[in-house]
Amino acid sequence: MQTLAGRDLGRFMREHPHSVLIDLRPGPDFRVSHVRGAVNVPYSSLERMKMRLPRHTELVFYCERGGSAMAAARDLSEEGYQTIAVIGAYDDISRLTETVSGYNI
Repeated sequence: MQTLAGRDLGRFMREHPHSVLIDLRPGPDFRVSHVRGAVNVPYSSLERMKMRLPRHTELVFYCERGGSAMAAARDLSEEGYQTIAVIGAYDDISRLTETVSGYNI
């Protein structure tokens, strides 16, 4: 498991376009706003959905405050996934990256 500062997320995703950016927040929060390019896998659903995630592609997790991203990255890393946890709260990340409203997609 690796970590990534929220301020570096935009640059990282541009340099690693095949990475999968995963928003762990609940669906309603994701629909209101999320980082462009992210897919929504709520943390509460991660265990049953993890088999759909690619094992040989970097999975970049972010959440509301950072704790779920750390837990998800750690747990999946122990199962052989390539994981990165974004450190920082969603409010901070969204100010530093391009976000979109779920209603405008």
